[in-house]
Amino acid sequence: MLSNPPPRGPRGSSPQVRGRGRGGVQKRRTDGAGARVDRDGDLVMDAAATTADKPRSGSGRGKLSPGRTGRSQGGPVSRSGGRGNHVSDRAKQNIIRGLGGSQANVLESRITGGGPKLQVSGLKDSKAAKNPDGGLEALLSFLERKATGLDPKSNRTVKIKKSSMVGDSVFITASPDDMATILKLNSFNFAGAILKIRALDAAGKESEASASTSEVKDQLRGVLAARYDAGLKLLNLSSLIADPGLNSMGMFNGSTNTSKIFPALMIVCDELFKSRREKREAITSVTLTDNGLAKVDEVHILAEMFPDIKNIDLSRNRLTDLSSLDGWKKKFRSMEHLILVGNPIEAQLATLKDEIMKRYPKLHMLNNVQVRTPEEVAIKVAADEAARNPFPILGPSFQDVGGVGANFVTQFFALYDTNRTSFLGQFYDAHSKFSLAINMTAPRSTEVSVPVQPWSEYTKHSRNLLKINHLNARMNRQYKGVQDIQAVWATLPATRHPDLHTQGDKYMIECCTVPGLPDLTGQAAHGVDGLMITIHGEFEDQAPNNAEKSLRSFTRNFVLGPGAPGGPQIRVVSDMLSLRGWAPLPHPASSQPPPPQSTLTPEQEVLRRQQAIATQLTEKTGMTLEYSAMCLNETGWDLEKAFAAFTANKAALPAEAWVGGIPR
Repeated sequence: MLSNPPPRGPRGSSPQVRGRGRGGVQKRRTDGAGARVDRDGDLVMDAAATTADKPRSGSGRGKLSPGRTGRSQGGPVSRSGGRGNHVSDRAKQNIIRGLGGSQANVLESRITGGGPKLQVSGLKDSKAAKNPDGGLEALLSFLERKATGLDPKSNRTVKIKKSSMVGDSVFITASPDDMATILKLNSFNFAGAILKIRALDAAGKESEASASTSEVKDQLRGVLAARYDAGLKLLNLSSLIADPGLNSMGMFNGSTNTSKIFPALMIVCDELFKSRREKREAITSVTLTDNGLAKVDEVHILAEMFPDIKNIDLSRNRLTDLSSLDGWKKKFRSMEHLILVGNPIEAQLATLKDEIMKRYPKLHMLNNVQVRTPEEVAIKVAADEAARNPFPILGPSFQDVGGVGANFVTQFFALYDTNRTSFLGQFYDAHSKFSLAINMTAPRSTEVSVPVQPWSEYTKHSRNLLKINHLNARMNRQYKGVQDIQAVWATLPATRHPDLHTQGDKYMIECCTVPGLPDLTGQAAHGVDGLMITIHGEFEDQAPNNAEKSLRSFTRNFVLGPGAPGGPQIRVVSDMLSLRGWAPLPHPASSQPPPPQSTLTPEQEVLRRQQAIATQLTEKTGMTLEYSAMCLNETGWDLEKAFAAFTANKAALPAEAWVGGIPR
């Protein structure tokens, strides 16, 4: 054991930071400690003497194991926020707080005041929680390393000064800059668990800021209520500077700029709805007239909060050319009517009309003039969809054998939602395998408005091989046997699949035969035949910590084979479940070419079938087609009887009966 923690520096930083040395070969140090450099990269001669004797107080990290490496037990991680949500919850809070003019006070309370801290949750759910110290050491190292690596251009090393574990949370203290950097690690994956990090301010300041924020929100709700027309589904945001409610709040103070108040209005308005569907049904039109807008960038948040708006009025602003609309270039894909009356750009609409129509594929009214009919819009949308999918989508192929596949699918939908234990007992055995994987990056159409709910109930079992690089995790997340599978299924949220008989259009089910499956009886050395069933569809689930049901899309791949003696007659060899955010299934091509019509006479049809049967017997026995036809003719063209007759008389056949004159 090392008597003191090794110095923090390039050696302990992330790979991006480690790789930025000065390019020369460094001489190996004999004392086992890495060289320390200052902010400019110069060698600190007395670094060990000045830092080694200063352990981090309260952290409980006085000693480190010699075998410790620069990688966390959680393995490679990635941000989970994604680029789609441009306005984070923290940014929303800051916008609202800033309206009251108290933003400086709020920030000051985090730097001074009664000891700002960060609260980190999620450690108890990680694999590191099994460590002797509860995983605290691994967590703190992970936070320092990942936070340091966020900015590869900086030589600054993030350090945690103090830490303490209270219940399920870890509280840490660092410099204001380091705390701001560590906050960016919110939602990172650590040892199989998602970390939740939030700032804790001094109690008094936090309560004061919270009360101020609540008051501002109440006032903004009143402004929005006065400007909303439920009958027209219209939100009137015109001439905000003249609004008496906003002026009484002191929002402008002589300024004519709406860029400060508009984001706050949109955030408060967004909080009034529980889902994107509710927003789409409540607001279809927005008026932004007389706001002095030179670019729509000043109100870009409207596209993020309400992307499904159909009608927008931008009359009497200062929009000069097409670039003034670039902030909405790939937004509002459902817009049907755009009004630009009273803007300098109006004089250019004759030449810009085609480009505007390209930006908004469903637009059919521009400045109250029809630019294309709804039928033309439908053709345009269909053409765009066809361009994204140049090949027609064929319907599913279901090549069942003896009704085995159909019976299994029926039982699956009947039992998985209601009695998973019974379903396991009927089709799974000690050799069955199950795994699930979450595809968080599955592409979705811009038309899809169903939000993607959190995956927290599934992530600890996810075996996405593109994300999980550790061999142990890959092996441990493939579950084998009824007991292990049942234990996993018991932790998954309850589900409800659409009814197969009344809502069959929500599924695509395929079935085909597969050879070479293991023969558990040991009689077939080359394996036995089975079935592969693939189900694409959707289901609803409701996790305990989710207020509303989640709609998800899935693909489930089953491989079925003959059961072992004493087990189920048909067993599941493999069961792989893939989950992704909900999206509607693509519909098969509606027009399929008609099947070719036979031009053969009935006599020719009989002859064709007989030739096919004779060919099968030849392939099976090695006899010539002539002798195969003779054998079949004597047995009534029954292939099984013909093969039995061949077996009984095989030794008496002349050489000319065999293909090439060589008996098999």
